[in-house]
Amino acid sequence: MKEEVKDETQYIKYSKRIIELCKRAGVKKYNSKFSNKLYDNYQHITLQCIRQYEQKGYERFIKDLPDKSKFLEFLGLESIPHYTAMHKFTKRIRGTILDLVLAMALSRTGIKKIIGGVDGTGNKPNRASVYYVYRSEYFKRKNKKTRRGRPKKKRKVQRFIKVFPFVELRKQIPIAVGLSRRSGNESPYFKPVAKKAMKCGKPFKEVPLDMGYDAEHVHEFIREEMNALSIIPARNENVPVWKTQGRYRKQMKRGYSKKKYHQRSKNETVNYVIKQLMGEMVYALDWRMQNKELLFRYIMLSLIHI
Repeated sequence: MKEEVKDETQYIKYSKRIIELCKRAGVKKYNSKFSNKLYDNYQHITLQCIRQYEQKGYERFIKDLPDKSKFLEFLGLESIPHYTAMHKFTKRIRGTILDLVLAMALSRTGIKKIIGGVDGTGNKPNRASVYYVYRSEYFKRKNKKTRRGRPKKKRKVQRFIKVFPFVELRKQIPIAVGLSRRSGNESPYFKPVAKKAMKCGKPFKEVPLDMGYDAEHVHEFIREEMNALSIIPARNENVPVWKTQGRYRKQMKRGYSKKKYHQRSKNETVNYVIKQLMGEMVYALDWRMQNKELLFRYIMLSLIHI
């Protein structure tokens, strides 16, 4: 019983912060004046964040809600919503609104200038193992009777949802998230994520990144658009400075502060923590729903660190 009460008080604290972030982001309580006003947007966003924290599906989460009486009383829920109502809300809400809510995560901190960083990580888009997919394809081919024998063994490429969280490194609070399904160079994804992070309304001081973001256009955006110091080690250390292309990349070859650069390792800490707390599986099937589920996770993580 003590653990349940403790969880409820924690959930009440988290819900207070979520509602505060929604108000700061300018999220309306109801989408329309003709709404039935059974459940508002603040209640839905709070429930979705708690659901991701508990790593439960819609139906199971709704079944367990009656046990949290104080939490329901605080949210002002006279009746428990059906699990399909939560699913429809996730489908209806725009990702840009959730981006604004996440950008307000630093509002309660005393940070005046942001030391930020980005480091990509991968999330699995389904629960099926590689062997299960292989066997299911085998039986499909067997039923069609196109060819005899087992299918050729090919190297199965595992698909991941690439996530690029922009993190305030001192507090380890994510303030923006970029998403992609493509693999390869990470430098093209920095600019879209940084633009989302700039909506938080606070200036930037330093942006240390790893070697994967080594590109002159990344340096130019950080120094000229964000008005911050970029610290990105240049590739090919054996190549002399006079052969290196780019003004800022040449500066990196001449030297930079190792102490400031190693702040970027906290990005990896944030990636580890969110997978330990909420798992690396994304249970939604549609890619839009997958993106929103990940945004709810990072909103919840930002509340835990505030």
